[in-house]
Amino acid sequence: MTARKLKLLDETIRNAQQSLWATRMRTESMLPIADVMDRAGFDAVCVAAGVTFETAAMYLHEDPWERMRLLRHRMPGTRFDVLVRARNLWGWTAQPHDVQRLFLETLMRNGVDSFKLFDGLNDLGNMAFLIAEGRRLGFRIKGLVGFNESPVHTDEYLAAKAAEFVAHGVDAVILSDSPGVMMPERARSAITRMRAAIGEVELDFHCHTTAGLGRAACREAIRAGVDVIWTAARPLAWGASLPAAGDILRMALEEGRSVDVDPDCLDTIDDWFTWVAHREGRPIPEEKPFDPGFYQRYVGHQIPGGMISNLAQQLKDRGLEDRLPEVLEEAERVRRELGYPHMATPFSQFVGVQALMNVLEGERYANPPEALRLYARGAFGRPIAPLDPDVQDRLAGDAPPIDPQEGMDEPVLPRIRAEHGPFESDEDLLTFLFLHPAAYRDYRRNRRPIPVRGRPHPVVCLAGELMARRDFARVEVASGQDVLLRIDGPGAPA
Repeated sequence: MTARKLKLLDETIRNAQQSLWATRMRTESMLPIADVMDRAGFDAVCVAAGVTFETAAMYLHEDPWERMRLLRHRMPGTRFDVLVRARNLWGWTAQPHDVQRLFLETLMRNGVDSFKLFDGLNDLGNMAFLIAEGRRLGFRIKGLVGFNESPVHTDEYLAAKAAEFVAHGVDAVILSDSPGVMMPERARSAITRMRAAIGEVELDFHCHTTAGLGRAACREAIRAGVDVIWTAARPLAWGASLPAAGDILRMALEEGRSVDVDPDCLDTIDDWFTWVAHREGRPIPEEKPFDPGFYQRYVGHQIPGGMISNLAQQLKDRGLEDRLPEVLEEAERVRRELGYPHMATPFSQFVGVQALMNVLEGERYANPPEALRLYARGAFGRPIAPLDPDVQDRLAGDAPPIDPQEGMDEPVLPRIRAEHGPFESDEDLLTFLFLHPAAYRDYRRNRRPIPVRGRPHPVVCLAGELMARRDFARVEVASGQDVLLRIDGPGAPA
């Protein structure tokens, strides 16, 4: 039987830059290469998630919706993909149905035709409305089954969640190893079991390469017959990011899987983002080898690197930086007691902050945040595993359970428009919701136009770099059949 083709989904301007560049890539760094990305043959290009909208507006003072429209204009032939954080859409707060509906309608109006849904608890109840609305609007929908290393995340559990997504009508299922802790043999067994559960429905594999397992896990996923692997351009790949597209292309060919991606386009994309990384002073990460010692220290807590840095800074501010290993050890215990939630917002904050408080206060769960109490009462959905009974009692006490769907069908948009409007557009209203009011006002005051420029010739980039240096007196470029670059030092005659 002929092996099915493998497809690549590009995450360079969404997940990869979020992992390595704190989502600070400007639109002007994306637009010049968009036409090549359009020709490359990607299954889809992911262009945004909740944090993309927030960061573009709050820190870059760019209109995230204009970014989307400009990219769509330059990529008319490629499916546009967005990651949606279940009913929260972004951040910590669950958004009512009318906001969820408006968000999807606005995405479609701005050129998005595909979205993938994830929930930190893998609770389909938090995603069912969005799936139904997405189907009504004609989106291609992918359901993300989140993996983290725990006694609960068995192959049977993952397969059951995949089948549940298919029963809700998604077009594809994703096995996502966001913490990057899936051993290669687990990737193969999990994909094999999920394939048996969902039949011929498209199956994606997403992993981060934080622990040095990504390359081997992707190879086993390819061997197990996965349909799509998420990748990034080489300058934003590996390290704590995703595998590089060129490396996965070569791997697929080695395994007898054909890929309809143009390697010349991949090289051009890599060259462009190498230039962007150099221009912005961004290091290009190396691929990490698997380190069993690091893995054992990391796999227990699975706290993202950025949050570990925040915890270290908080301890340093108190002169207690030597207690970070104690906090991370406590985080492993807290994660277990809270039912192994996925270490993404807000659950990574629940685990990390509570671990820090437990260590600093000397008494565990003495003053838990209100959001954690609400989690124990069910406000965020059904936990992946039951909470530790003693911790459940300390957090919830005799307070009644909370139905996470209660009140979701009550409209809030009329009140928001009345209290905070008028807004320029639905896009403007949603940007207001992405930000808090003060940040929104700051964005409106400082919003900048997005420069639209072509992709400069590499020699022009090189000449510009050389002319900026003080140890050259003259840079001369002559074009013909070949490009001739003449460089004179400061002592050369004029």
